Amino acid sequence: MLNLYPAQTLFIRNARRRIGYCKALLLSAILLFCCRDALAQPHPTVTIDNVPEPVADNIRQHLSLSDEQCQISARRRQTLTSTAADKVRTAMQALGYYQATWEIQPLTTDSCWGLAINVEPGPPVMLDQVEVSLSGEAETDTRFIRLIERMSPQMGEQLNHGRYDSLKTALLKLAQQRGYAEAQFTRQQLLINVAESQADIFLSFSSGPRYRFGPLQLDQNIFDEAFLKRFVPFENDTPFNASLLGQFQQVLINTRYFDQVSVTPLTPDSTAKLIPVRVVLTPGARYSTSLGIGIATDTGPRTSVAFRNNRANQQGHRYGADAQLSSLLYNVNMDYQIPLDKPASELLTLKGGWEKEDTDSAKSETWVAGISHTKTQKNQWIRSLDLVYQVESFEVADEEHDSELIIPGIGWQRSWMDNPVHPNRGWRLQFSLRGAEESLGSDISFLQLRGAGKYIYPLMGGRLLGRLDAGSSAVNHFEEMPATLRFFAGGDNSVRGYDYEELGPTNNAGEVLGGRHLLATSLEYDYPIYKDYSLAVFYDAGNAFDTGNFTLKSSMGVGVRWRSPLGPIRVDIAFPEDSDETFRLHLSMGPDL
Repeated sequence: MLNLYPAQTLFIRNARRRIGYCKALLLSAILLFCCRDALAQPHPTVTIDNVPEPVADNIRQHLSLSDEQCQISARRRQTLTSTAADKVRTAMQALGYYQATWEIQPLTTDSCWGLAINVEPGPPVMLDQVEVSLSGEAETDTRFIRLIERMSPQMGEQLNHGRYDSLKTALLKLAQQRGYAEAQFTRQQLLINVAESQADIFLSFSSGPRYRFGPLQLDQNIFDEAFLKRFVPFENDTPFNASLLGQFQQVLINTRYFDQVSVTPLTPDSTAKLIPVRVVLTPGARYSTSLGIGIATDTGPRTSVAFRNNRANQQGHRYGADAQLSSLLYNVNMDYQIPLDKPASELLTLKGGWEKEDTDSAKSETWVAGISHTKTQKNQWIRSLDLVYQVESFEVADEEHDSELIIPGIGWQRSWMDNPVHPNRGWRLQFSLRGAEESLGSDISFLQLRGAGKYIYPLMGGRLLGRLDAGSSAVNHFEEMPATLRFFAGGDNSVRGYDYEELGPTNNAGEVLGGRHLLATSLEYDYPIYKDYSLAVFYDAGNAFDTGNFTLKSSMGVGVRWRSPLGPIRVDIAFPEDSDETFRLHLSMGPDL
């Protein structure tokens, strides 16, 4: 690694201040760039006097002069001016001003033209009687009751045609969504007495009976029909609800069995009061393969290959295998997935694999075989129950051991993001508890708890990213603890500025042994500077440690982010607080959450 001269060190210390200056200049440049076209090409102006701003805005929207250019023909200008009075009348009456008067004068300047409108609004029309009634089965439907309470105009309010029309549209839309196929207005009157400045509203809405879900038609020849019906979130003869059709379609899309999914209601059966549903499924590719290459500071260049059979049988079983090769890590994994009674949320997975890792801190070769049950719960947390048989040969600090463990475990995870590729806001949480017991066939007994979280929050035009990773182990004979179950810190996704798994408790010779516990955290801010590029500043801290012996290691640095077609790529320069190296370069890629 290179050593920095004093002048370079001073430059790094002032980097944050300079980034602030650059940010201010950048925001000014963006503002000027975005506004230059508007400044270069002005539009006709409209000045409106004597009315509140919401009324003036409504007049401007009806006139639509903001869509016109300054340089237009005299005939076009005459047409716009002559029709302005009708548009002003419509805009005023829409808000209840039926006795308004106005005067329109053309405006002409050296650069453009416009209109000056002086309005005398007159007394507004107020609502005297408002009667909104329901009949039919919707009379006791809480969705309709809440809609009317929320959207109905009230006696004594100023007339607003938009609110009246919105209520009618909302009633018809809700009836369609909830299966009231015979719904109609039996009375819809808006009576206006201009002389008295009063209006009455009379709406009578007859929903008729609520239809129910009818027969389900499945147009496909891929899976057993009984298997597909396990995805249906409704049963025949239950009250119709269009949102369940959308949910059903999304569930089928999420299975990734199909290229195209269409779920549509058919013509209602007025005799049986049923709405049949048709599902058209176009199969996706049965087999898929992928070949990938990448690079990261932790592992160096790496390649990966994967194969999957997405439709092993008509019951939706899947199986696959993948392998990864890098200078530090080799692994091969296989799995066989079986959908359970609720295939959209429950899955049984049989898995096995081999992994070999060779780092400066530890060497290990691990064989695993296990079974896992995952379930997506109603609160969207994914719970997993695992039982793993693990055989591992490892070497840490020149001490070699073999272990044979039976490890049951339980875990929970959940995530949310506003954009799956480049989230501007989102979070991820993971928790797991696993252990082994000598009396149940394992070489050692231990209990290990681990949790991790990440949060992304928009801030001042950029993003604030926080990360926390923590773990704790209870074990009596730590020297027999497999290397893959010990905690290490340092690297691209841990404490940057330090080598991969460089941090942790050491022996008398300074060799890293790994720790019983782990705590690592990070705070980062990135700000877009040009197209898909962003600048970042960050602070990392953490370490692996044993009980009562915790030394915090920290670093700070700057980086560049590129939203490439292959996913986010990060290049960081981190300056560790306590290390023989002055700085360390980190290169990594992968999703933010």
